Amino acid sequence: MSLYPGPRRGEAEHNFNLMIISYGHSSGSLLVPDNPNRVKSLYSVRDVPNPPNLLRKKHTGMSRRLQKEIILSKEGKARLTQILDNTESKMVDMMEDYSRAPTPEAVTEADLYAPKESPRELIVGIMCEEGRHRSVALAEELAKLVSKKPRWTVEVQHRDLGLVESSGEDGDEEDGETDGSVSPTLGRKSTKVAKQKDKEKKKMLGRKIGSFVDEEL
Repeated sequence: MSLYPGPRRGEAEHNFNLMIISYGHSSGSLLVPDNPNRVKSLYSVRDVPNPPNLLRKKHTGMSRRLQKEIILSKEGKARLTQILDNTESKMVDMMEDYSRAPTPEAVTEADLYAPKESPRELIVGIMCEEGRHRSVALAEELAKLVSKKPRWTVEVQHRDLGLVESSGEDGDEEDGETDGSVSPTLGRKSTKVAKQKDKEKKKMLGRKIGSFVDEEL
């Protein structure tokens, strides 16, 4: 028996939305506007060990190689499991609450004076320090694990992944081939690294990105 109740008669098959947002602590809090139709859960993964420095310089959390480095670590695996369990539990709770809410034709006089809107949108925020590696990788993996839940659409947004990186951060062309000194390009990204990160950025932009925008409460 499925834990996910079926849609009401006449309703669309997908009528719940899960928005997974990665972001960086260094760029400020994730401000989620209050909304009775929304449930939010925020997680910090700053205590999950970072991948090796050279790997982080060449890749973002959109890279499968970097994702595996994080997800296969003891701490990363444990945190992903925790976030997944909590998220799936909230998804089930939201669907059960919605299924118990009266349909328009069954609304009583008491319901009219005490209206209750059952939330249908779940926001899951995942925070690391800069919002480019650990939080991005875990957000992507979480989306894959919950993407086939019935009646749910899943969207991913990386708030800080597109921020301009400071010059000189990506000077390494190959693991172990440089000593960390300033390259002849005077601190500009190496061509290979730039192409790799551009590829990862295009991968992100090619996916379905939600329209959720931070707002002041």
